[in-house]
Amino acid sequence: MKTLIAVIAYNEERNIASALKDLFAHDFGYDVVVIDNGSADNTTEICRSLGVRVLRHCVNAAGAMGTVTSYFRYGFEEGYDCLCQFDGDGQHLAGELPKICAPIQNGAADYVIGSRFLEGKGFQSTFARRLGIGLFSRLNSWIMKQPVTDVTSGFRAYSRSVMDFFARAYPFELHDTNQLLLASFFSGARVVEVPVRMRERAHGISEFDFLASLAYPFVGAVNIAGVWLQRSRIQQYRKPT
Repeated sequence: MKTLIAVIAYNEERNIASALKDLFAHDFGYDVVVIDNGSADNTTEICRSLGVRVLRHCVNAAGAMGTVTSYFRYGFEEGYDCLCQFDGDGQHLAGELPKICAPIQNGAADYVIGSRFLEGKGFQSTFARRLGIGLFSRLNSWIMKQPVTDVTSGFRAYSRSVMDFFARAYPFELHDTNQLLLASFFSGARVVEVPVRMRERAHGISEFDFLASLAYPFVGAVNIAGVWLQRSRIQQYRKPT
């Protein structure tokens, strides 16, 4: 299958080269594109110097979900069958990509979450973030009637149907992974989790700073409620054959 690795980045000049070199060292025949969320540093220049195509936002989209919208559109318009998000901060390991992509490539799933909690290996995030992840993972599991352990994981893969849905049939802004997951689920996407290892970022800080961490429970609750209220409309979407 035609597979795309979308590397998302914002001001990652100290991390992006090592993340891309990790991808080069694990060449599975996938294409790579960097979605630069309006960086003010040399992120774009470093990527281009390494021969990687960059789609750069002219302004910051106020969070990583803006890059998600961009890579869905790009993946759909370029005719990819499988798309995988790979964070430019170095937390994701390129050697884990076959685990993420296999359920899509085998036709067993449409939305794959790489969970750091299924086997408990590698970096497990901070205590405060694990509390929020656990809360919303349980809530999403209850809504979907299937277990989800790592709802905020950025290590995700999608099928052509999911790309089509967000590129053409869901004309709303994306705000967090709760909305992304539930909108996909209500559209008919088959969701699975696979165990992966992650590592802590070497440089810089996450977009989830102290204030963002405090706001996350409220933002997540609003997004879940919003998708729940939209669910009957979402279910009318017909996936391409």
